[in-house]
Amino acid sequence: MIQKLMSYKKIIICACAAAVLVVVAAIVLLSNKEEAFRSILVYDVEGDAVIERETVGAMNAAENLYLESGDRASVAEESSMRMKLDDDKYVMAEANTVFSVEAEGSAADSKTKICLEQGAITNEIQHPLSEGSQYETSTPNSVMAVRGTIYRVELYVDKDGSQNTKLCCFQGKVGAKPILPDGTYGEEVLVPTGCELTVYEDGTVGEVSDIAYQDLPLQAVVNLLGMMENGQEMTGISAEELTELTLETADAGEAAETEYAEETEQPEIVEADTESDTDEEADTQIHIQTDTAKNAPAKADREKQGAPAIKPSAGQAAPKPTPQPQAPVIKPTVPPANSGNVDQGNTGGDGSQDENTGEDSDKDKPDDDKKDKDKDKDKEKPSKPKTYTVTFQYQGEEFATQKVKRGETVSAPVLAPAPSGAWDFDFGTKIEANTTITWK
Repeated sequence: MIQKLMSYKKIIICACAAAVLVVVAAIVLLSNKEEAFRSILVYDVEGDAVIERETVGAMNAAENLYLESGDRASVAEESSMRMKLDDDKYVMAEANTVFSVEAEGSAADSKTKICLEQGAITNEIQHPLSEGSQYETSTPNSVMAVRGTIYRVELYVDKDGSQNTKLCCFQGKVGAKPILPDGTYGEEVLVPTGCELTVYEDGTVGEVSDIAYQDLPLQAVVNLLGMMENGQEMTGISAEELTELTLETADAGEAAETEYAEETEQPEIVEADTESDTDEEADTQIHIQTDTAKNAPAKADREKQGAPAIKPSAGQAAPKPTPQPQAPVIKPTVPPANSGNVDQGNTGGDGSQDENTGEDSDKDKPDDDKKDKDKDKDKEKPSKPKTYTVTFQYQGEEFATQKVKRGETVSAPVLAPAPSGAWDFDFGTKIEANTTITWK
C-alpha cells in the first residue's frame, strides 16, 4: 500500500514537472514571437512627408525613422519617400501620394499590406516570399498579390472623374482582383512581367498590354533606373533607354510648365492693355485717335510674336514679363539656370536689345535665336546625381543599407547590432563609391 502511494506521488510530481515545462516553453515561444517584430524603416525623404500614428498623432517623416504597423503616410507635392520592410522589401512613394502600411508576423509567416489611397507607389520584393507569407497592395477598386516581383500601382482620375487603378509589372508576375460595386471580388487577372493592366472604378478590367514606358512620370522612371543600377533587370527596356527617357520626360515637364506659365501670364498683359485704353479714354477724342493709330502696329507685332514686350507709360505699372524656357531639370528641388524673369540688360544673347535702337533683336532673326536657345538648352541639361550604396555588416551578414548621394555623408543606423562595439568608420567621410562598413 505504501509503495502504491509512493508511485502515485512520483507520477503526480512528474506530471507537475511536465506541466511546468510546457508553460515555460509556451512563455519562451510567446516571448520570441513578440521579439520577432517587423521592421519598417524610412530610409530616404526628398521634400516633405507626414506620418500619422494613432497613439502619437502627426509627425514629419525623416530618414532612419522606424514606422509601426498601421501608420499612414502622406507625401507632399514635388516630394518622395522610400521605405524598407524587413531586409528585402522596398516601397517607393511618389509625389502627392497617401497610403498606410500594415506589417505583422515574422519572416516565416509575414503579412504585409499597403493600402493606397492616392498617388502612386513602386514595390520591390527582392526575394520570393515563404509559403506562409503574403504581400498585397490594395486600392479602392482592386487588390494585387505577389510572391516576389517589382511592380508599380497608380491611382488616377480620368476625364470623366472616375478613379481607376493602373498596374505595371516590371519583374515577376502580379495577380490582380477587381473589387466590384457590391463589395465582392471579381475574377483574378494574372499580369506577367513587362505588361500593364487598368482596373476601372466600376470593377471592369482592361486588356493586358505591354508597358508604355514613355507614359510613366519622371519619378517612376528615376526609381526604375536606380534599381537597374543596383543590378535589377526590367523587361522591355534597357538602362540606356531609361536614361534617355529620363531626359525626355524632364524636357516634356519643363515645356508643360513653360506653356502653363505663358497662359497664366497672358491675362495680365491683356489687363495692362485694358488699363492703358481706359487711361486714354480719359483724354480728349483727338488724343484717343492719335494714340490708337500709334499703338496699332505695336499691338499687331506683339500678337504675331506671342511674347509681348510692352513698355509702360509714365505712372503705369509694368506688365509681368513672360517666363522663357531655359535648362530642364530632372528634380524639382534643383533650381533652374534662369529664374524666368527677363533681364533686358543681360540675357546671355537671347532676347537682347540693340544698343543703338533699343529694339528687340529677336524680331530680326527669330530662327537663328531659336537655334542658339536649343544649343544652350542642350548644354545646360543637369546630370542625375550619382548614388552609392553603403552596406553595414555584422559578423559577415548584412545588417542595414543606405543610399547616399555622391559627396554626402552617411549616418549610423539607429539600432546597434550588439550591446558593445562600434562601427569601424569615420562618419564625417564623404561617400565617393559603394562602401561596406563593419562592426568591430
